[in-house]
Amino acid sequence: DQLHEVIARTAPAELGVPDWATSEVDARGDDGRRIEGLISPGIHVFDPTAEPLEIVRELVTSSVTEYEGTGLVEMASTVGLTPYQVLTAASLVEREAPAGDFDKVARVILNRLNEDQMLQFDSTVNYDVDEQEVATTDEDRGRQTPWNTYAKKGLPDTPIASPGVEAMQAVERPAEGDWLYFVTVDQEGTTVFNRDFQAHEDAIEESRANGVLDSAR
Repeated sequence: DQLHEVIARTAPAELGVPDWATSEVDARGDDGRRIEGLISPGIHVFDPTAEPLEIVRELVTSSVTEYEGTGLVEMASTVGLTPYQVLTAASLVEREAPAGDFDKVARVILNRLNEDQMLQFDSTVNYDVDEQEVATTDEDRGRQTPWNTYAKKGLPDTPIASPGVEAMQAVERPAEGDWLYFVTVDQEGTTVFNRDFQAHEDAIEESRANGVLDSAR
């Protein structure tokens, strides 16, 4: 549609992209999803009769103002990330974390990055597949994409969702803990955090037994 065409063909600065995200957006070329994460979730009020570029610029500008209001630019360095990486990590929190556990999942992400471990988040696999499931397939996890953290180290090249303010704040101010793994183990959303891999494997078996993860995938 017109909005995607404008996003793909317009210089980042004209779209309202901040300096801290310009190079990453530029690197995506004419990908219509290249400003993923830069439009915050929620209700946005804009003039539907405005030109597509004006609409996109207003959405991005207002969202960036909201994100920067969390202390994004100042806090990024305290967790060892750039502002764009905070945005990307927050998108993982938004996709992966149950309510109430955002800051713990943020800590897992940072711990794994600091220990040079692959993130291996199913949400990063699902971002680029047609049929999405909680438990991904071996084939999908093996695909080389800019987002698949089973096949690449570090964060995805771009956000995989639009993070809310709570997710942003969770990455900027993560919980204290040494966890490297987490899994939701029941239908009520109870999530178990572990540093020990065997304990994590036991939690995965509990999750499968409770029907949260599909053992056939």
